[in-house]
Amino acid sequence: MRIMESLRWFIKSDEPKAQRARRIVNLIIVLGLFIAIFWIVPIKSVVQALSKTNPIFFLAGVLLSLGAIFLTSVLMMPLLSNQGIKRDFFHIYRINLAVKFYLLLMPTTLVASGVRWYRFAQPEGKVTESFVALAFFRLLDIFLTLTMGLGFLLISTQQRYQIGIVWLALLILFIIFLWVVITRYSLPLYKWFRTHVRLILDKSFLQPVLRVIEKLLSSASSYANIPVGGLLVFIIAGISSALVGVASGVFLARSIEIELGFMDLGWVLAIVSLAAQLPFTIMEGLGIRELTLVAVLSVFNISSEQALALSFLIFSRGVIIALIGGLSEALYAIRNKRITKLESIQGESENPRDTASS
Repeated sequence: MRIMESLRWFIKSDEPKAQRARRIVNLIIVLGLFIAIFWIVPIKSVVQALSKTNPIFFLAGVLLSLGAIFLTSVLMMPLLSNQGIKRDFFHIYRINLAVKFYLLLMPTTLVASGVRWYRFAQPEGKVTESFVALAFFRLLDIFLTLTMGLGFLLISTQQRYQIGIVWLALLILFIIFLWVVITRYSLPLYKWFRTHVRLILDKSFLQPVLRVIEKLLSSASSYANIPVGGLLVFIIAGISSALVGVASGVFLARSIEIELGFMDLGWVLAIVSLAAQLPFTIMEGLGIRELTLVAVLSVFNISSEQALALSFLIFSRGVIIALIGGLSEALYAIRNKRITKLESIQGESENPRDTASS
C-alpha cells in the first residue's frame, strides 16, 4: 500500500517536492536514453553524416517551420474570438514563437503551454475562456496528428498508386467531415449512448476512462455553435500547418541525403510527434525523439547515424526558432517597459501638484 501511495503522490501531486522528483526522473530517463543510443551509435559517425548537410535545404526547412507556426496562429484566431478573446494575428504569432522559446528552457511542455494560457488570458483575466480555447486547440492538434499520420501510412503502403495528390485531397476532405461531426454531434451522441448502456458503463473500472472521454468531448462541443466560416478556417489552417510541417521535415531529411517521400515522412513524423508528447519527455521530446527516429527509420533501411543526424537537425531547427521567439520576447519586454515609463512621466506631468506635495 505504501508503494502505491508513493507512486500516486509522485505521479499526481502538485507539491514542489513531487514536481522536483518528476523533473529529476525526467532528466535521468533522457540521460539514460542518450547513453544507450550513443553507446550503440558512435558520435563520430553522426558528426560525419551532419558534415554533409546542405545548408540551403536546412534553411528551407527552418523557414517552412516558421510558416507552420504562422498557419497555427491563423488557426487560433477564430478559437480565441469565439471565447471573446480579441487578439490581432501578430500578437498570437509572437506568443506562439515565445512558447517555442520557453519549450527550450522549461522542463516539460506543460509548463510552456501554461505560458501560452496565461498570455491569452491577460489583461482581461479571461482564464477560463483561454483554457477552453487552448484545450480545444490541443484536441485538434492531436486529432490531426493521428488522422493525418494514419492517412499518410495507408497512402504510402499503396505502392501501385503513383498519384498521391488525389489520395491526399480525399484524406483532407475526410478529416474536415470527421471533425465537423465530432464538433457538432459527439457529445449528444455520447450522452445518448451512455444513457442506453448505463449498466455496462457504470462499472467502476471504466469511470476514469469515461471522465477523460467526457472532458475531450466537452472541449469539442464548446465550439458546436461556431459559425461554419470560422470552423472551416481553423480546420483548413490546421491541416495546412501540418502539411507545411511535413514539408519542413522533408527538406531537413533531403539536406543529409535521406530520400523519403512526403507520405512516408508524414507518418514517421506523426509517430515522432506523438512520442514527444509522453509525460516524461522534456524539451519537445529530447531523447525520445532520437530513439523513435532510429527505430522507425530502420524500416526504410536508413542507418542509425543518418537517423540521429536528422534528429539533431530537427533539434537545431527548434533552437533557431526558439531563439527567434526569445528575441521577440525581449523586444516586447523592452517596448512594454518604455510604454510604462512614458505613461509614468505623463502621469507626473499632468499632476504636478501631487508630485510637489509628495
